[in-house]
Amino acid sequence: MAQNLILCQLCEKPKEIRWKCFICDLVLCEKCVKKHSKFGGSVKHCVINLKQVGSPENVDIIRKFNLKNIRCTSHEEEKCSLFCKECKNPVCSFCVLEPEHKGHNLDKLSTVYNNQLSELKDMKKEIEKALPDLTKSVRETKTTCDNYNEIKQKIIQHEKELQTKVAEEAANLINKLDKLVIPSKDAFMEEKQRIQNKEIKLKEMNNKITTALQSHQATGVLDTIDKEDRFLPLKPNSDNIPLDQKFKWTIPNSSSINFGTVKKCPIFKVINTYEANIPYIKKLKSLKDGTLVCISVKEAGYFVGNFDEQGDMYFIKNEICITDDLDTLTDMTVTEDDKILTTEAFDGILCKHKYSKQLTSFKIRNNHIGNNFIYRNGIHSFDQKILLGFEEFWEYPNPFSEFPGTGVMILNENGYCLKTSWNTEKDSDIHMLRDINKLITNQRGDIIIIDGHINLTIFDSQFKFKWTYRHLQKLIDIVTRPNGQIVVADIDSILVLSIEGDFLNSIGEEDGIHHPTCVHIDNSGQLLVGCKGENNKNAKIHVVKIQD
Repeated sequence: MAQNLILCQLCEKPKEIRWKCFICDLVLCEKCVKKHSKFGGSVKHCVINLKQVGSPENVDIIRKFNLKNIRCTSHEEEKCSLFCKECKNPVCSFCVLEPEHKGHNLDKLSTVYNNQLSELKDMKKEIEKALPDLTKSVRETKTTCDNYNEIKQKIIQHEKELQTKVAEEAANLINKLDKLVIPSKDAFMEEKQRIQNKEIKLKEMNNKITTALQSHQATGVLDTIDKEDRFLPLKPNSDNIPLDQKFKWTIPNSSSINFGTVKKCPIFKVINTYEANIPYIKKLKSLKDGTLVCISVKEAGYFVGNFDEQGDMYFIKNEICITDDLDTLTDMTVTEDDKILTTEAFDGILCKHKYSKQLTSFKIRNNHIGNNFIYRNGIHSFDQKILLGFEEFWEYPNPFSEFPGTGVMILNENGYCLKTSWNTEKDSDIHMLRDINKLITNQRGDIIIIDGHINLTIFDSQFKFKWTYRHLQKLIDIVTRPNGQIVVADIDSILVLSIEGDFLNSIGEEDGIHHPTCVHIDNSGQLLVGCKGENNKNAKIHVVKIQD
């Protein structure tokens, strides 16, 4: 490493400079710094190693020495020991006697300095505390602006492409039209002009003859001698050019250009995270009073119960063990009168009221299908009705059918079957369901189904197929928002789709959400995401604010 060989300001020889006296304003070599310490009064001097000049402790020491040596601007031989709060300047003891400082509020310079230093340090802490959030907001704002400009440029580019395409298409049609004219457009136009000129000339001649024939003077007739061409052809000579040519232009029913649509994407923000005293939450719902109810897994058994919030924990209470079979409970819903309905794979529907610790069987009446099917995942309460998904299984496999039949039933809250719809090949625009894992409805009455854990399939209220979203891994749960947006949970993330099925946004591991197991929108409109606990302990419930 090269040495810092400059003149020592004491011995004036080129040596490695390591020290500086801030009182004498001298840079010193190792030998001279020892001589300097022997000078009279130098004990109180501020001599610091140059390598440590920038440390916070030494910066404070240097400033304090500097504070003691501030020279008065009015009395150059004097050092400032006071501070004028009106003039905002350091002053010496002689300044106090000057007229310009008469009656001013004065304080000790060291006191003002220490107070201001403390205030600056506090301000710095506050700024450094607030700066990350502000920087994040700036970054989010920039992302929004960049996204806006990107979409805007794409629209403008699409406009240019459409303009070019429209111009090319129009030119192409005109070219085709020109080719349809026989023998050619130019020849046809020339013949048209000749016929028009002949028409004008004949009209002029006819007017003159009419005037002569209507005149009472004989001279009117005589004046036409040799002035009109009696041998003028009265018919157009167009043997080579058909004059009666017709063309037709057909256009679609709508003349609008499809520019697509612009949608505002919702923004997710995790605002709280709770732990539960159970390892796994399979389903979450809310009662009218906001109480959370769940299907949960605990000690190899399923439980239906309410959550009791205590600090940062949720504790399940009123636990009712259903079975030790981990595949028995498939879905849950809550009716408008706070009945908790759960579907069991082989035993139909179980019912529990929030104040009861007993489970009862929820009977289906007016069932015309018979008992050749079992209920699987998929139960949802809406508008005082219950939507139930089913799959048909025969006691012996049907050799003529590759897949069992699937469909939905609409019940009233007393279990009376109002309608049954099948997913069969007889329907137009058919999409055959693999099976029904979860289902829900939206504001338009559409039926949204998790199909075989891999597709999100939408049917209208008459159970006619509308669309399918296939860009997912393994679907876990669904819920709809009041604006019609669909919130979907798969094994890796939470996604939001528009009511038409367009992807809008997602949230996942980068936001601290790992292994989602269910989603629910509570009574306040916040999204709750249930996630599997680590090492089969303490499942998490993330509270997510959705900003539109």
